[in-house]
Amino acid sequence: MLTRRFNVGRAVTADDLHDVGAFRYRCYLADGLIAPRPDNCFLDEYDHHANAQVHRVRYDDRTVGTIRLHILDDSHHASATMAAFADILMPKIASGLKLIDGARFAVAPDLGPMRLAVARQTLRIYANHAKANDVHYSVAAVSLDRIPFYERLYGFHRISEPRAYGGLSKPLVLMGSDLRKSRFSQRHVTID
Repeated sequence: MLTRRFNVGRAVTADDLHDVGAFRYRCYLADGLIAPRPDNCFLDEYDHHANAQVHRVRYDDRTVGTIRLHILDDSHHASATMAAFADILMPKIASGLKLIDGARFAVAPDLGPMRLAVARQTLRIYANHAKANDVHYSVAAVSLDRIPFYERLYGFHRISEPRAYGGLSKPLVLMGSDLRKSRFSQRHVTID
């Protein structure tokens, strides 16, 4: 099975994080989300926050997917998504909800038909992390052209208008799903 060939793990060393930043840069540049940068790397302050976990998916010794996860609650609520959508997210936290924020999601643009499998594998990391942390609500900031993908594949729904987001050249919308009512985790979680 294809998923057995994926190597999934956290980016923990400076070299790992630089690899993710270089990969993210190539993906975001190809999607027109950022302008060229002299360092060919796209990292931000939130990659280094205590509540951030940066994960990558590798296939045949190359990075093919990545996602940054933040668990947002009353103790830890720093993330790029929170910075852009605090008026929507802070009331959820104030009501006692624990959120998972999947950010800086990227899949290699040159994978052809394998791209969907990599996207699913990367989002499986998100689902596993949500389940392991007893999260109530999931959020992701998404470009307008990706809304149907998130609605269809993950059951997310749009909860904001487009807004400027974390150094990107295109606005993003906030999408979310109440995991207490959704079947997202059951559909995407992996039992080890």
